Amino acid sequence: MPNYAYKAIDDRGKLQRGKVIAFGAKDAEDRIRKDGLTLIDAKKLKERHLGSALQMGGVKTRLRIELYRRLAQTLELGLPIVAAVEENAKLLPSKMLKRVLDEVRVSIESGKSLYEAMRRFPRVFQRLDLGIINMGEQTGVVPQCLKDLADFHEWKDDIRSMIKKATIYPAFIIIALVAVIGVWVGYVLPEMAVLLKEMSVAIPDITQTILSLSLFIQTNWPWLIGMVVLGVVCLWGLQRTHKGGIEIQRILIRVPVIGKVISNIALARLCHYFATMYGAGMSINAIFEILTDSVLGNKYYEARVKVAYNEVQLGQNIAASFKKAGGFPLLLLGGIKNGETTGTLDDAFKRLGDFYDNEVKRSVQAMVSTIEPMTIILLGGVFGLIILSILLPLYDVIGQVGKVY
Repeated sequence: MPNYAYKAIDDRGKLQRGKVIAFGAKDAEDRIRKDGLTLIDAKKLKERHLGSALQMGGVKTRLRIELYRRLAQTLELGLPIVAAVEENAKLLPSKMLKRVLDEVRVSIESGKSLYEAMRRFPRVFQRLDLGIINMGEQTGVVPQCLKDLADFHEWKDDIRSMIKKATIYPAFIIIALVAVIGVWVGYVLPEMAVLLKEMSVAIPDITQTILSLSLFIQTNWPWLIGMVVLGVVCLWGLQRTHKGGIEIQRILIRVPVIGKVISNIALARLCHYFATMYGAGMSINAIFEILTDSVLGNKYYEARVKVAYNEVQLGQNIAASFKKAGGFPLLLLGGIKNGETTGTLDDAFKRLGDFYDNEVKRSVQAMVSTIEPMTIILLGGVFGLIILSILLPLYDVIGQVGKVY
């Protein structure tokens, strides 16, 4: 949509500069006049000058949550959709999101629905969000749908924050461990070895082994780093492929402790996504299409859901389809079957989502509780080897000095 840079005079005679989104020059003048300004000059900006706000990556999750909550509140108060979007654009701190909302507002003024206006920005408004907003407009419950979206994204953000916190301690331990090993093995031991050779002291086997390892790393570190980088790149490339990503995720969910965390997160997302979309009135086909579109963050479960979707299209009920797809726990299958039997499928998925939320917290706590003693044992073993490699030759030196005296 055209963007105009303008010069205008306010009611005090001061020169004002700014930008306005409009359908044309006349519309731009009308919009500027509504703001109490007298237009002097307006120039249409080229598309490349419109900024990257309209097509670049999405906004932060917290901003999206704030936007949905404010829109829901203003719509519940009875404000028209155009006024609600305009007011919220003024209050948000993100310039990019303000620009996007200005585009949305102008599109709505031209006769488009909120869903149609937002659909132009797929990197800002996710496909799931657009589907729920579309259903909200069709059923007349947009404020409630926006509230549900805000709650849903808040849940996602909480899970993400919890995972980040759980990885801080192990990451810190690994960095500290690498730093200590680098200093002692890379500098202290080689210097001590030179001193021992000058004193004609035999170097113990454990010290010699560590010294040899240190020398090997110092000599071949470019190749070693290259191999690590190459391995990471290969794994990343394999994970990006369809079959490779499925296989890697399948292996990961079978890894003790960590696999439980990965599995519970994917299942919690599946249940919450399904409950949110089903509660908004989306069709089963639309729900499954979104669930299989890389929204679970786990290609293995997305592939299983796709198999279940194929079974649904063949006429199977949802519970039987998930069971035939395989890979899903019995608790999930039982909950879905109960929901279909009683006609409370959205409530069943909500309960399952709450259950797997708690399971995520328990499994993360179990992972942290397992990692802490493992890191202590690892640290103890490494430091023990380093201390032995230092103390043994020192003990020999002290023994030789004792013999002399």
